[in-house]
Amino acid sequence: MAKSYLFLKPTQLPLSGRALTAESVSPIDSKEVAACLKQALPTLVWSSSTEASGETGEGWVEFAQPGEGATQSLALRCSLRSDYTPLVQRLCDQFGWVAFDETPMLYQPHSAPEAL
Repeated sequence: MAKSYLFLKPTQLPLSGRALTAESVSPIDSKEVAACLKQALPTLVWSSSTEASGETGEGWVEFAQPGEGATQSLALRCSLRSDYTPLVQRLCDQFGWVAFDETPMLYQPHSAPEAL
């Protein structure tokens, strides 16, 4: 079984669950994603310009950017066997991104995750 997180770029911070709309977030450019992930997780193996996988301190991860243009987002797939909250929070803190999971929880820079 796997858990998924979706990363987007906020237009403003902090972002509340009530303020979450298509206008309050946007896709992250694939070149920015690649540069950021190579900096934060240099051991990832890139199978294409938009897909990478590898082992982190939290466990095995797969990153992909499905879709194109306005529908393109960064997806993280990982195991349910480990807690990936620290990794998701680190990426949000480091790059100013927001993330969501299917719980649904909202992760944003320098804030505790918030239930939606």
